[in-house]
Amino acid sequence: MEILIFIAPLLLNVFGNTVYNIAGKSTPEKINSFATLSLSYLTGLVLCVILFFVTNPGGDIFSAFASANWASYFLGITIVFIDLSLILLYRAGWDVSIGTLIANIGVSLVSVIIGVTCFDEAMTLMKAVGIVVCIAGLYIVNAPEKKAVKAAADGAAEPKKKLSLTKWIPVILMIVANTLYSVTAKVTPTDVDTFASVSLTYLVCIVYALVMFFITSSNKNYFKEIKKANWTAPVLGACLVCLEVSTILLFRVGWELSVGLLLAYVLLAVVLVILGRVVYKEKLTTKRIIGIVVSLVGVVLVGLM
Repeated sequence: MEILIFIAPLLLNVFGNTVYNIAGKSTPEKINSFATLSLSYLTGLVLCVILFFVTNPGGDIFSAFASANWASYFLGITIVFIDLSLILLYRAGWDVSIGTLIANIGVSLVSVIIGVTCFDEAMTLMKAVGIVVCIAGLYIVNAPEKKAVKAAADGAAEPKKKLSLTKWIPVILMIVANTLYSVTAKVTPTDVDTFASVSLTYLVCIVYALVMFFITSSNKNYFKEIKKANWTAPVLGACLVCLEVSTILLFRVGWELSVGLLLAYVLLAVVLVILGRVVYKEKLTTKRIIGIVVSLVGVVLVGLM
């Protein structure tokens, strides 16, 4: 039973992340990113409030809000940038099986450094080897094919450089925002109800998304803009609740910053590669299969704590 409690947040995180990526890839390109995200956060807020009262019959959510610290508010800002980077990632042309995984490699590396230097997490030889193997596996999965590299080399240099830079901006944004989010989630007070904390976070998300909509959108008619939204807005909101709750619970049940997220990202890598092949008909080459196997070996090594 203790093992189930320990692993459940990890599996919940992987499930939420998988559906989250499907919704992100399916978000309409014509709608302003902040408009659709505001609908997602509203969905998340409603779900969290309902879950708060389901798990705390007769509870006072405003008293729970008062117990929260700066982390709940700052999480709201980081979440907006994470979700924005996801939408921009797919609009820039990244495959489901590649884009977020490359970003997750960066987040994993930074999380290990922060976990060891700031949270006094132990860095054993086995863990270090496992982390290196995981990263090597993810690199093999995501490394470009030789034909693609040769074609890129034979093409026009300048346009390719500009395209490459534009394509990498969402990845960099996702790494920075995800790192800040993970560290903030780690220091969220354990005595604050999880659903109350996340509800407060989504209130911040809604306000910030609306402000950014009116700053970035040429069409200032918000209600006209959200009519362009599809099923992805509420589904993304439901997935976000799953992700935020699972991340907070991940640390509350005892996962280290440098291990919990890494395992979640590697498992997500495997799921997204399979999803990309089955649903989006992305190529599943021998190289990617080898990368998946290497990553799983790394997961086993990291787990031997």
